[in-house]
Amino acid sequence: MLKKVILYLSFVMVPAFIISFFIYNERLEHIAERHRRIASVTLNIHRNQLNYLIGETEARMSTLATALNHPVSKPQIGRILTETYKKEPRISALYLLNTKGDVMLNTKPGQEKKILFSKDILKEAENSKKSVIIDSTEGATDRNELNIFTPVFDEKGRMTNFLMATIPIDYLKNIIDMLSPELFIKVINQKDQIVFTAGSVPPEKNSETVDAYLDQISWKLEVYPTPVQSKQMARGLLFSFLSIFILLNILFLLLQYILLKRRTKQELAQNETQKLELIGTLAASTAHEIRNPLTGISGFIQLLQKKYTSKEDQMYFSVIDQEIRRINQIVSEFLVLGKPTAEEWQLNMMNEMVDEIMPIIYSEAHLYNVEVEVHNQAKNSAYVFCNKDHIKQVVLNLAKNSLESMKNGGKLTIKIEHDQQMAEVVVKDNGEGIPKEMMEKIFQPFITSKEKGTGLGLVVCKRIISMYKGTIHIESEQRKGTTVTIKLPISNEKAD
Repeated sequence: MLKKVILYLSFVMVPAFIISFFIYNERLEHIAERHRRIASVTLNIHRNQLNYLIGETEARMSTLATALNHPVSKPQIGRILTETYKKEPRISALYLLNTKGDVMLNTKPGQEKKILFSKDILKEAENSKKSVIIDSTEGATDRNELNIFTPVFDEKGRMTNFLMATIPIDYLKNIIDMLSPELFIKVINQKDQIVFTAGSVPPEKNSETVDAYLDQISWKLEVYPTPVQSKQMARGLLFSFLSIFILLNILFLLLQYILLKRRTKQELAQNETQKLELIGTLAASTAHEIRNPLTGISGFIQLLQKKYTSKEDQMYFSVIDQEIRRINQIVSEFLVLGKPTAEEWQLNMMNEMVDEIMPIIYSEAHLYNVEVEVHNQAKNSAYVFCNKDHIKQVVLNLAKNSLESMKNGGKLTIKIEHDQQMAEVVVKDNGEGIPKEMMEKIFQPFITSKEKGTGLGLVVCKRIISMYKGTIHIESEQRKGTTVTIKLPISNEKAD
């Protein structure tokens, strides 16, 4: 019982857990990679959106600065700024600054105070003659706005003023939240300070991110892919484990069935071997005892044949003599079953052994009106280490069975061939064949389809062939014939 439990755990449970673990990791990596691809696509969308929004605002500021490059009155400038402010929802305020950075005009009522920022920003805008974009962490007073400084030049190329536009950080955050609320996105400036975050799910520690930088400002966008849901993975793991567990159980049961069938086959073979050994023991102990009185009876019958010479008596003596020969044949078969190894083995050529019994086969075939053909397809001589009489008895028994199955005539074919390892003799007929229900028991003792058969002929044949490490195989189909193939190992020694 313990052995079966260990076998079950080793073949089913442990492999099921190991395979499920690998499938779980593979599925986890697959889902994580898919989430990374989705995060990368979303990141590009947000990057393009922010680049477009900032670039469009910068272009509007450059256009506005160009409109102010010739003398314009202060009220006109105020109207231009107000009209531009109303048309741009992304802009929270517009300012007109002098060269020192003081506020001259603005579109945000009530804010007349001076805006604090670094003078280096104005110097940079003046020198580059283009807009400078900064966030509130770089010197602006309002930490929730993005600031765009654009220099204004007169017709002679002298700088006269600065335009400043502010974009609320919350406006940018709302755009990202609206497009992808399920992802956590972090925006970081060049000082590694967080400008803002978007998304509802906070990232786990040491989470892998997908990064990209904006074009107009040194901002880095970090997108955290959606984490793999543990419940989803648990369901997938359970499904994988159950599938593998069921499959391995089926394979385990199939293996048990194969092993059981193999064990049953081995037990049947052992039973057959024991049965043959029992028959052999019985034959060895009784065959000689039967032959001794049989010899005496045969001698007295011969004396009586000489004394009683009438036709009727001779007929009786003939029947008695025939039955005595039949008993003697049965005893001979018992002797082969009992002690088949008592004879001396020698190297014999397979074709010569078959040729020596062909006259007997031709004679028997003539009585049954059967045509006999012999095909020797062996190119070279094949030597088999055996007792010649045993092999001759096997081929003769097989040929006799074939002749008796062709009562109305037919054709008997004997073919000899060999390869480098095995010598082969095939005995084929087109007789009545063997019934299917008898094929499985064909090599069991006392199983026969003949009226006067002993059921020991094929048992003797198999015992002899097995004794020489050979094989015997029978193929048969009723009313079409039987083919018997015997194979014997070729000896590497050469005869004197």
